[in-house]
Amino acid sequence: MMDIIAVVLVDDHQIVCQGIKALLQGVNDIVVREVVKNINELEVQLKVSSMHVALINLYNPSAEDLEKIKRIATHFPKVRLLIFALEADEHFILQTIRAGAKGILTRESSRNELVEAIYTVRNGYDFYDKTITNIILHSYLKRNSTNEEEKKEKLSQREEEVLTLYGEGFTNKEIADKLFISIRTVETHKNNIMKKINLRTTVDMVKFAIRNNYVDL
Repeated sequence: MMDIIAVVLVDDHQIVCQGIKALLQGVNDIVVREVVKNINELEVQLKVSSMHVALINLYNPSAEDLEKIKRIATHFPKVRLLIFALEADEHFILQTIRAGAKGILTRESSRNELVEAIYTVRNGYDFYDKTITNIILHSYLKRNSTNEEEKKEKLSQREEEVLTLYGEGFTNKEIADKLFISIRTVETHKNNIMKKINLRTTVDMVKFAIRNNYVDL
């Protein structure tokens, strides 16, 4: 016998709730047990009944909504919060994830994605549809790129020259000979570079040089 996944819908639009229930009707092990109008009612409901997944529609999310989601996630950690976001706004998406949402769907999501999302979050994993995944990836790349640029700005011209030569595979002696400086000075530059951009090993430094186009591959 399959374990039933008990779902509670959070939406004050009856037609939306009926539509979601209809989409899930043919899935034998997913059952919509309760329907509540808002997150406040959800919190009350979770105190008296056991649910596996809370499917929450957020139309015009506010800071207060995010605080409520965070409270629910903290007080009822066994309930997986799956959010329907009307607008795929980057700031809201990232804030919702930080608040404790385990999955996010958008209006572009399909029935199959809805069912997959419920199974996925119930099993303890995160689920984001393609739109949300692209937003998260873009945010990560943007943040990572900004951090790399800030690190690069800390380096002097001589340190960049040393970093480039390390990235090209030259030894300390070879770098010293090319730049007409002592091996000890090369080591000093290397240590300064690693401190400024927070690296631990020479390998990390070479990777940084390649990643930031100091080296032509």
